[in-house]
Amino acid sequence: MNRRQLLKSGAALTLGGGLPAVVRAAQPGVSLRWLGGAMLEIEAAGLRVLTDPCLGEGPEAFVMGDPNEMFDLARGPNIKSHARLTPFPGLRYDRYDLVLLSHAHEDHFDQAAQAWLDPQLLMLVPQHDLAAVRQKGFAASALAHGEMRRIEGPEGVLRITALPAVHSENPEVARLLGLGNGYLIEVETAFGLARIYWAGDSFLVPPVWQALRAAQVAEAGLLDIFVPHLGAVGGAGALGQISMDGAQAAGFAQQLEPQAVLPIHHSTYALYREGPEVLRQHHAELAPRWRLRTPPEGERIHL
Repeated sequence: MNRRQLLKSGAALTLGGGLPAVVRAAQPGVSLRWLGGAMLEIEAAGLRVLTDPCLGEGPEAFVMGDPNEMFDLARGPNIKSHARLTPFPGLRYDRYDLVLLSHAHEDHFDQAAQAWLDPQLLMLVPQHDLAAVRQKGFAASALAHGEMRRIEGPEGVLRITALPAVHSENPEVARLLGLGNGYLIEVETAFGLARIYWAGDSFLVPPVWQALRAAQVAEAGLLDIFVPHLGAVGGAGALGQISMDGAQAAGFAQQLEPQAVLPIHHSTYALYREGPEVLRQHHAELAPRWRLRTPPEGERIHL
C-alpha cells in the first residue's frame, strides 16, 4: 500500500461517551513514534493518533515562507520550497482515529498531507487556525485553551486538554504568528494513568507556565514525557527566534521535571538551525532526574 494511502482513513470515533467502531487487538501501554518534524504517531487506549502530519519529501518537501531570512514584515516572507533532509520512515497503519494540529503552518501541516488526508478524519486544531483549516475542506474542530476533550477507546480513555503554545518570546511577533496549541494527553487504561505534554511551537513564557499549573502537571514527576519543539528556527531572520533552542528546552524541562523528555522538530528539514546536540550537552551538565530520549526517526518508544 502506498504510504500516503495509509493516511486516507475515516475515523470511527465518537466523543464524550461512545466507543470506536473498530475493535483491535489489545496493545498494552502507550507508545510514541517520531516521524520527523513535529509529526508523532501515538498509540494509546487502543487509539491511533497523528500529530502535525507532514508527508512531503526531498528538496521540495513543502512550500512556505522562510523565517530564517530577513524580509519586510509589511510585505511578508519569501515563499519558497523547503527540503526534507531525512527519509520519511513510513506509517505503521492504514487507519487512524485522530489528528492533533499544533498550528497550521506548512511545516506542521504540509501540502502533501493536505492533499492525501481524509477530510472527514477527526481533527482538533487551535481556535486561531480553525477557519483556515476548514477552508481547506477539513471537518476540523477547535479546542480552546483550557478545554478538554474526552475520547473513549476500546482499551481506555484519552483526555486531551489544549494549552497555549506561544511562538515567540517577543509579544508582538507572537501576536503576528497567532496562538497555537500544545496538548496535555492523559491516557487512562487498566495499566494506570500516563501523561504526555506535547508543547507545540512554544517557549516557556508566563501564560504557558500558568496553564501548566492550572492543569496540575507543573510539579516534579507528574508528566511521563515532555515533548518540546527544538530547531532554533528564525535566528537572525525578520521574526527572530520562533522555536526553542536546546538551552531553552533544558530550562523548560528543569521547571517541569518530567520522567522523560523527547525532543522533536529538529534535524528533519533544512529549515531547522539546531539539532538535539545542545540539549544533550545541557542534559549531561545538569545530570537531572529526567531521562533524555533521542530516538532516530521511525523508532517506537514505550512509556
